[in-house]
Amino acid sequence: MADLLAVWTAAFFTLAIYTFLYKENAWFRVAESIYLGTAVGYEVTVNLKYLRDQWGGVWSSTAFMMTMFAFALLVGLLWYFRFSKRHFYLYRLPLAILVGTGIGQAMQTIIFAQFLSQIKGQMSTPLFVSGDLVSSINNILVAIMVPCTLLYFWFTGYGVKRDTSLMKAIDKIARYTMMAGFGSAFGYTVLTRYSLFIGRCQFLLGILPNPPEAKTAFVVITVVFLATLFGWDLYKRQKPSTVFEDIT
Repeated sequence: MADLLAVWTAAFFTLAIYTFLYKENAWFRVAESIYLGTAVGYEVTVNLKYLRDQWGGVWSSTAFMMTMFAFALLVGLLWYFRFSKRHFYLYRLPLAILVGTGIGQAMQTIIFAQFLSQIKGQMSTPLFVSGDLVSSINNILVAIMVPCTLLYFWFTGYGVKRDTSLMKAIDKIARYTMMAGFGSAFGYTVLTRYSLFIGRCQFLLGILPNPPEAKTAFVVITVVFLATLFGWDLYKRQKPSTVFEDIT
Protein backbone atom coordinates (compact mmCIF):
# COMPACT_ATOMS: atom_id res chain seq x y z
CA MET A 1 0.00 0.00 0.00
CA ALA A 2 2.85 2.38 0.84
CA ASP A 3 4.58 1.65 -2.48
CA LEU A 4 1.34 2.22 -4.38
CA LEU A 5 0.78 5.53 -2.58
CA ALA A 6 4.33 6.61 -3.45
CA VAL A 7 3.76 5.80 -7.14
CA TRP A 8 0.50 7.77 -7.29
CA THR A 9 2.09 10.71 -5.45
CA ALA A 10 5.04 10.79 -7.85
CA ALA A 11 2.70 10.65 -10.85
CA PHE A 12 0.53 13.41 -9.41
CA PHE A 13 3.41 15.82 -8.84
CA THR A 14 5.00 15.05 -12.20
CA LEU A 15 1.80 15.77 -14.11
CA ALA A 16 0.91 18.74 -11.90
CA ILE A 17 4.24 20.39 -12.69
CA TYR A 18 3.79 19.78 -16.42
CA THR A 19 0.33 21.39 -16.38
CA PHE A 20 2.21 24.69 -16.43
CA LEU A 21 2.73 24.05 -20.16
CA TYR A 22 -1.01 24.68 -20.56
CA LYS A 23 -0.97 27.73 -18.32
CA GLU A 24 -0.51 28.59 -14.67
CA ASN A 25 -3.24 26.88 -12.70
CA ALA A 26 -4.19 25.66 -9.25
CA TRP A 27 -2.70 22.18 -9.74
CA PHE A 28 0.69 23.66 -10.61
CA ARG A 29 0.59 26.08 -7.67
CA VAL A 30 -0.24 23.26 -5.25
CA ALA A 31 2.63 21.12 -6.52
CA GLU A 32 5.01 24.09 -6.51
CA SER A 33 4.12 25.11 -2.96
CA ILE A 34 4.42 21.58 -1.59
CA TYR A 35 7.74 21.03 -3.35
CA LEU A 36 9.24 24.30 -2.11
CA GLY A 37 7.95 23.75 1.41
CA THR A 38 9.35 20.23 1.51
CA ALA A 39 12.71 21.36 0.11
CA VAL A 40 13.03 24.21 2.64
CA GLY A 41 12.02 21.94 5.53
CA TYR A 42 14.50 19.29 4.45
CA GLU A 43 17.27 21.86 4.12
CA VAL A 44 16.56 23.23 7.60
CA THR A 45 16.64 19.72 9.06
CA VAL A 46 19.93 18.91 7.34
CA ASN A 47 21.52 22.13 8.59
CA LEU A 48 20.35 21.57 12.17
CA LYS A 49 21.69 18.01 12.07
CA TYR A 50 25.00 19.36 10.74
CA LEU A 51 25.23 21.81 13.66
CA ARG A 52 24.46 19.05 16.15
CA ASP A 53 27.07 16.72 14.65
CA GLN A 54 29.67 19.48 14.59
CA TRP A 55 29.02 20.30 18.24
CA GLY A 56 29.30 16.72 19.40
CA GLY A 57 32.29 15.79 17.29
CA VAL A 58 34.47 18.91 17.09
CA TRP A 59 33.35 22.07 18.86
CA SER A 60 32.55 20.66 22.31
CA SER A 61 36.06 19.35 22.89
CA THR A 62 37.58 22.45 24.56
CA ALA A 63 36.38 25.71 26.09
CA PHE A 64 37.96 27.70 23.26
CA MET A 65 36.12 25.65 20.65
CA MET A 66 32.84 26.13 22.54
CA THR A 67 33.40 29.89 22.56
CA MET A 68 34.13 29.92 18.82
CA PHE A 69 31.03 27.83 18.17
CA ALA A 70 28.86 30.29 20.10
CA PHE A 71 30.45 33.18 18.21
CA ALA A 72 29.75 31.47 14.88
CA LEU A 73 26.11 30.97 15.88
CA LEU A 74 25.77 34.65 16.79
CA VAL A 75 27.25 35.70 13.46
CA GLY A 76 24.89 33.30 11.72
CA LEU A 77 21.89 34.82 13.49
CA LEU A 78 22.80 38.19 12.00
CA TRP A 79 21.50 36.90 8.67
CA TYR A 80 17.96 37.40 9.97
CA PHE A 81 18.47 41.15 10.19
CA ARG A 82 17.87 41.05 6.45
CA PHE A 83 14.19 41.42 7.37
CA SER A 84 14.75 44.50 9.57
CA LYS A 85 14.83 47.94 7.98
CA ARG A 86 16.25 49.57 11.08
CA HIS A 87 19.11 47.10 11.70
CA PHE A 88 19.74 46.05 8.12
CA TYR A 89 23.41 47.05 8.42
CA LEU A 90 24.00 44.04 10.73
CA TYR A 91 23.04 41.76 7.85
CA ARG A 92 26.05 43.00 5.88
CA LEU A 93 28.52 41.57 8.42
CA PRO A 94 27.91 37.82 7.77
CA LEU A 95 27.42 38.64 4.09
CA ALA A 96 30.87 40.25 3.91
CA ILE A 97 32.44 37.31 5.77
CA LEU A 98 30.80 34.79 3.44
CA VAL A 99 31.65 36.67 0.25
CA GLY A 100 35.24 37.34 1.30
CA THR A 101 35.85 33.76 2.36
CA GLY A 102 34.20 32.42 -0.78
CA ILE A 103 36.23 34.66 -3.08
CA GLY A 104 39.46 33.68 -1.31
CA GLN A 105 38.76 29.97 -1.64
CA ALA A 106 37.53 30.36 -5.22
CA MET A 107 40.63 32.30 -6.28
CA GLN A 108 42.89 29.61 -4.87
CA THR A 109 40.91 26.92 -6.66
CA ILE A 110 40.79 28.85 -9.93
CA ILE A 111 44.53 29.60 -9.94
CA PHE A 112 45.55 26.00 -9.37
CA ALA A 113 42.75 24.04 -11.04
CA GLN A 114 41.79 26.30 -13.95
CA PHE A 115 45.06 28.11 -14.66
CA LEU A 116 48.24 26.31 -13.62
CA SER A 117 46.81 22.82 -14.13
CA GLN A 118 45.48 23.82 -17.55
CA ILE A 119 48.92 25.10 -18.60
CA LYS A 120 50.66 21.96 -17.32
CA GLY A 121 48.10 19.74 -19.04
CA GLN A 122 48.45 21.67 -22.30
CA MET A 123 52.26 21.50 -22.27
CA SER A 124 52.41 17.80 -21.32
CA THR A 125 49.90 16.61 -23.94
CA PRO A 126 51.69 14.92 -26.87
CA LEU A 127 50.69 15.99 -30.35
CA PHE A 128 50.87 12.51 -31.84
CA VAL A 129 49.66 9.33 -30.17
CA SER A 130 51.04 6.15 -31.67
CA GLY A 131 48.29 3.97 -33.14
CA ASP A 132 45.46 6.37 -32.28
CA LEU A 133 44.62 8.73 -35.13
CA VAL A 134 41.57 10.25 -33.39
CA SER A 135 43.55 11.23 -30.29
CA SER A 136 46.33 12.68 -32.42
CA ILE A 137 43.88 14.88 -34.36
CA ASN A 138 42.22 15.94 -31.12
CA ASN A 139 45.54 16.90 -29.51
CA ILE A 140 46.62 18.87 -32.57
CA LEU A 141 43.33 20.78 -32.65
CA VAL A 142 43.60 21.56 -28.93
CA ALA A 143 47.19 22.77 -29.39
CA ILE A 144 45.99 25.17 -32.11
CA MET A 145 42.64 26.29 -30.67
CA VAL A 146 43.69 27.06 -27.10
CA PRO A 147 46.46 29.58 -27.95
CA CYS A 148 44.27 31.16 -30.64
CA THR A 149 41.43 31.64 -28.16
CA LEU A 150 43.78 33.22 -25.63
CA LEU A 151 45.23 35.54 -28.26
CA TYR A 152 41.71 36.57 -29.27
CA PHE A 153 41.43 38.46 -25.95
CA TRP A 154 44.91 39.97 -26.31
CA PHE A 155 43.88 43.34 -27.66
CA THR A 156 46.93 45.56 -27.24
CA GLY A 157 50.50 45.55 -26.05
CA TYR A 158 53.93 44.40 -27.16
CA GLY A 159 53.47 45.82 -30.64
CA VAL A 160 50.74 43.34 -31.61
CA LYS A 161 48.49 44.68 -34.38
CA ARG A 162 45.01 43.26 -34.82
CA ASP A 163 44.70 44.14 -38.51
CA THR A 164 47.38 41.78 -39.81
CA SER A 165 46.47 38.70 -41.81
CA LEU A 166 47.93 36.41 -39.16
CA MET A 167 45.86 37.92 -36.36
CA LYS A 168 42.74 37.85 -38.51
CA ALA A 169 43.24 34.13 -39.08
CA ILE A 170 43.82 33.61 -35.34
CA ASP A 171 40.65 35.55 -34.52
CA LYS A 172 38.63 33.44 -36.93
CA ILE A 173 39.93 30.19 -35.42
CA ALA A 174 39.20 31.53 -31.94
CA ARG A 175 35.63 32.47 -32.87
CA TYR A 176 34.98 29.02 -34.32
CA THR A 177 36.49 27.44 -31.22
CA MET A 178 34.29 29.45 -28.86
CA MET A 179 31.21 28.78 -30.99
CA ALA A 180 31.93 25.05 -30.85
CA GLY A 181 32.49 25.20 -27.09
CA PHE A 182 29.35 27.21 -26.36
CA GLY A 183 27.32 25.05 -28.74
CA SER A 184 28.48 21.82 -27.12
CA ALA A 185 27.75 23.20 -23.64
CA PHE A 186 24.27 24.27 -24.68
CA GLY A 187 23.65 20.95 -26.44
CA TYR A 188 24.76 19.03 -23.35
CA THR A 189 22.36 21.08 -21.24
CA VAL A 190 19.48 20.40 -23.63
CA LEU A 191 20.26 16.68 -23.77
CA THR A 192 20.33 16.58 -19.98
CA ARG A 193 16.85 18.11 -19.84
CA TYR A 194 15.62 15.67 -22.47
CA SER A 195 17.10 12.79 -20.48
CA LEU A 196 15.15 13.88 -17.41
CA PHE A 197 11.97 14.25 -19.48
CA ILE A 198 12.38 10.81 -21.06
CA GLY A 199 12.94 9.29 -17.62
CA ARG A 200 9.70 10.79 -16.33
CA CYS A 201 7.83 9.60 -19.43
CA GLN A 202 9.13 6.08 -18.91
CA PHE A 203 7.97 6.25 -15.31
CA LEU A 204 4.49 7.45 -16.24
CA LEU A 205 4.13 4.75 -18.90
CA GLY A 206 5.20 2.05 -16.45
CA ILE A 207 8.14 0.88 -18.56
CA LEU A 208 10.36 -1.49 -16.61
CA PRO A 209 12.17 -1.19 -14.26
CA ASN A 210 9.58 1.44 -13.28
CA PRO A 211 6.49 0.19 -11.41
CA PRO A 212 3.69 -0.79 -13.83
CA GLU A 213 1.09 0.78 -11.52
CA ALA A 214 2.32 4.19 -12.67
CA LYS A 215 0.54 3.73 -16.02
CA THR A 216 -2.85 3.51 -14.32
CA ALA A 217 -2.06 6.53 -12.17
CA PHE A 218 -0.96 8.41 -15.28
CA VAL A 219 -4.24 7.79 -17.09
CA VAL A 220 -6.51 8.57 -14.13
CA ILE A 221 -4.67 11.72 -13.01
CA THR A 222 -4.41 12.99 -16.60
CA VAL A 223 -8.15 12.64 -17.10
CA VAL A 224 -8.82 14.48 -13.83
CA PHE A 225 -6.40 17.30 -14.69
CA LEU A 226 -7.74 17.77 -18.21
CA ALA A 227 -11.34 17.69 -17.05
CA THR A 228 -10.77 20.26 -14.33
CA LEU A 229 -8.61 22.58 -16.44
CA PHE A 230 -10.85 22.58 -19.51
CA GLY A 231 -14.01 22.63 -17.40
CA TRP A 232 -12.83 25.63 -15.42
CA ASP A 233 -11.90 27.51 -18.58
CA LEU A 234 -15.27 26.81 -20.15
CA TYR A 235 -17.02 27.92 -16.96
CA LYS A 236 -15.13 31.21 -16.92
CA ARG A 237 -15.86 31.90 -20.60
CA GLN A 238 -19.61 31.62 -20.10
CA LYS A 239 -21.40 34.92 -19.69
CA PRO A 240 -23.59 35.42 -16.60
CA SER A 241 -26.67 35.90 -18.84
CA THR A 242 -26.03 32.59 -20.57
CA VAL A 243 -25.71 30.77 -17.29
CA PHE A 244 -29.00 32.37 -16.07
CA GLU A 245 -30.82 31.44 -19.31
CA ASP A 246 -29.63 27.84 -19.05
CA ILE A 247 -30.89 27.59 -15.49
CA THR A 248 -34.29 29.06 -16.34
